[in-house]
Amino acid sequence: MSSLALGLGTADPAFAQDQTFRSADAQAGKPVRLGIHGNVSKDCTVGTLPEIKVVTPPKHGALSLKSGKTKAGELARCPKLEVPAKAVFYQSDPKYSGSDEVAYAVKGADGQVQTLTIKITVK
Repeated sequence: MSSLALGLGTADPAFAQDQTFRSADAQAGKPVRLGIHGNVSKDCTVGTLPEIKVVTPPKHGALSLKSGKTKAGELARCPKLEVPAKAVFYQSDPKYSGSDEVAYAVKGADGQVQTLTIKITVK
């Protein structure tokens, strides 16, 4: 089975030591989802959830991890499948505005690691 990064622009199972950069907007003091990660094979079989580790914590807020399921239809090739997933959320300090940056690594069941660096603009 391969690791799948839902909503992050990369669903390639061959992302060994791959690094992805992206940006996100946030409202001061309110949580924003940075990514959702699950594990689905090409034949729509659900596998073990990936491991997520913070590489660079935010300087002006906090990251949190929540477990749940994606909605059916989130994955085009498996439209009826609900996938167990871990979501990564960022929440800035309540009175902060400006830029922040976080990085976290996602290790799939196949042992390959993708590092995501996200520049966040807090308004």
